[in-house]
Amino acid sequence: MSTMHCSLLSLGCVFGCAPAHNQTSLTVLRALKIAQRRLRPEVRAKLLGISSSRTDGSLTPEAWRFVFLDPATSGNCRVVTVAAKTSSEHPDTVEAFSSVKTESAAAAHAITQNKLAMDSDQVLAQARGAAKLKGIRSAEYHLGQPRSGQEPLWTLSFYVEAPEPVARFQIGAKTGAVKILANA
Repeated sequence: MSTMHCSLLSLGCVFGCAPAHNQTSLTVLRALKIAQRRLRPEVRAKLLGISSSRTDGSLTPEAWRFVFLDPATSGNCRVVTVAAKTSSEHPDTVEAFSSVKTESAAAAHAITQNKLAMDSDQVLAQARGAAKLKGIRSAEYHLGQPRSGQEPLWTLSFYVEAPEPVARFQIGAKTGAVKILANA
């Protein structure tokens, strides 16, 4: 690899950009590494949740939103959004993360990040293997920690045209165990 290529790659990492070969598929574990670079070391380990907005027909998210516990901010949270080409940080904006809206950030359990063995593409494959999904147009991903010490759980919601999901799955982030929550 040339010196110029390494410098440009390093420059992209400094600004939170994914390398060109990762732009087509930004998995959650790749995006998490980018998000963590934007944070102070003491905040990086305090991940409260991960989500994506509804996707297109490929069902692969183009952006991920991470919420970290950060007592140094007035909202006690720091939200970092990572897309294929950019990343941004939003201190104090808990409202931007839908699963944290209804519960207090202090009551949420930090996700044990060393238990995140299943990447987002593997989680999607697990859900597809559990049920035949026909006509699905988009999906939402959410990751949370139910209780301290338990396995973090992915919740995948699949949509056709309606605003309500037609199928929902819960998948273990470590074991890959699938539980069907709702299937139309």
